Amino acid sequence: MIVLYDNPQSSNALKVRFLLAELGLDHRRETIPLARPRPTAYAAINPPGGVPAIEDDGFVLAESNTILRYLADREARDDLYPRAPRERARVDELLDRWSTGLRTAMFRVEVPALGYVPGRGWDRSTADPDAARRVEQEIAPQMRLFESLLSPDGYALGSLTIADFSLAPALYRTTHTRMDLTPYPIIQRLRDTLIALPAFTAAEPVL
Repeated sequence: MIVLYDNPQSSNALKVRFLLAELGLDHRRETIPLARPRPTAYAAINPPGGVPAIEDDGFVLAESNTILRYLADREARDDLYPRAPRERARVDELLDRWSTGLRTAMFRVEVPALGYVPGRGWDRSTADPDAARRVEQEIAPQMRLFESLLSPDGYALGSLTIADFSLAPALYRTTHTRMDLTPYPIIQRLRDTLIALPAFTAAEPVL
């Protein structure tokens, strides 16, 4: 059985839970606290300490997007992660664009909106909604760029792929941050499509 080293409040862990639910894979969840330093036993498994990681019959793998790729390949789900080089490259391109800039922009809103303290985790007592609204305006150029990269039909690339599983948790968080997505109707439609999927509900989103 796959072991998922998880935290309910981790958006990166949620993306893996979402895919595990879609694939119907039995797994056991081990909760890792978000506060640092991480537990010694977890650091021995995953020295950088990021959450999540998985263990599959002795094979340990970290980095959430890498885990998505691995699980889709493991289950031969070519619909979610195509084998054809050009189709696969489009999925990888969006995953890389997301993780190297666009995700960071949205996280900038989450920090004041929900209260995030580095090294400690989420703390609502530190939330500053007014600051979050100011950051929303600051990241508008990145959001418009994000919108321009997406298919308008409800999935990021026109059909459900692991890119959608990667994007979904941050999009879901906008329902908690109250980030206004009305200026970005394609992003809003993508969010609403993904969080309505049964597998997303089964992944038990918290934050």
